[in-house]
Amino acid sequence: MPIFAAVRYIGNKTKLLDFIQGRIERRRIAGSAVDPFSGTASVGQRLKSLGFRVTASDIMTYGYVFARAYVQAHRLPDSPGLAHEVLAVDGKDGPSVDDVVAYLNGLDPLPDFIHRHYSPDGDGGREHGRMYFTGENAARIDHVRNRIEEWRRVGHIQDDTYYVLLAALLEAADAVANTTGVYASFVKSWQPNARRRLRLRVPRIHAGNGCRAERKDALELAADLEPFDLLYLDPPYNNRQYPGYYHIPELIAEGWFDSEPELRGKTGLTADQGKRSDWSRAGRCEDAFEALIATAPWRHVVMSYNDEGIIPEATITRVLKHFGLRQTYRRYSRSYKRYRSDSDSEDRKYKGDRVSEYLYCVSRVR
Repeated sequence: MPIFAAVRYIGNKTKLLDFIQGRIERRRIAGSAVDPFSGTASVGQRLKSLGFRVTASDIMTYGYVFARAYVQAHRLPDSPGLAHEVLAVDGKDGPSVDDVVAYLNGLDPLPDFIHRHYSPDGDGGREHGRMYFTGENAARIDHVRNRIEEWRRVGHIQDDTYYVLLAALLEAADAVANTTGVYASFVKSWQPNARRRLRLRVPRIHAGNGCRAERKDALELAADLEPFDLLYLDPPYNNRQYPGYYHIPELIAEGWFDSEPELRGKTGLTADQGKRSDWSRAGRCEDAFEALIATAPWRHVVMSYNDEGIIPEATITRVLKHFGLRQTYRRYSRSYKRYRSDSDSEDRKYKGDRVSEYLYCVSRVR
């Protein structure tokens, strides 16, 4: 079984993959699948491993990177264009991804944008007291990101290799980020994980079946689709907008090579036009949900949501029964330990340490 993306992420379904898979198999769903809120691509990758032809999409660039690496890429190609730079093993067409990752892990720190703005050793980071990364790890992130971009621009690596390496960097950076899991704030003392050295790991890619990645809004994606078997939905549960909670992974994914983005505030936020989602807005999410269910040409829907979601359960039930066969509607539940990105405070109080995850299912065919 493949290794799934390990980024700390709100709503990540890694711990629920077996639960989701079990319900899909019991309902005998197979064929093509669409995941328009793919996030770290953990579900898309599992569906791919089960033989689904998956279309995975997200409005965030880092989400597209994960989908491109873990869903669309079907193998880890060698890189002949790097033979002059990365030591290759005799008998191969070029350095393997293993060789390239080992080379990147051996690069010395070379400060650039992330070091300058998101570590206390850089001018911008020092001015605002930002402690997202140690100076050394920030400079390693900079060097690795710049080298991956350079290789792509001169044609030394294929697109699959580019996105696989970039996904590996995003995961490695998150593992040493001095946060509690989201980037809306940083911890004001160094955590043990933040002191560890940045180290990329080699992703394991499952052979695909015509899978692809997109970077589109869910409704925009749905409007372009031919009929497909499974619509897997995992929309945001609350009012927190992902561009503000994951602005640094987004920066690493997009890069700073043609023009450096303007940063604002203590945490160094970036512009988020086109990335704020109606699904994270109470009062708009219900209309967005109904529009997507009405527009997408699905045969089956499986929707992950939890008991704290901002779309009322009555709305979910009404919409799914209206657009599917009422007798096929089911709601399954599973209790699990919640992911906490922060501690209880005056502004944010968790209802408990456990949350109930629901899978809402309906079909248009028996």
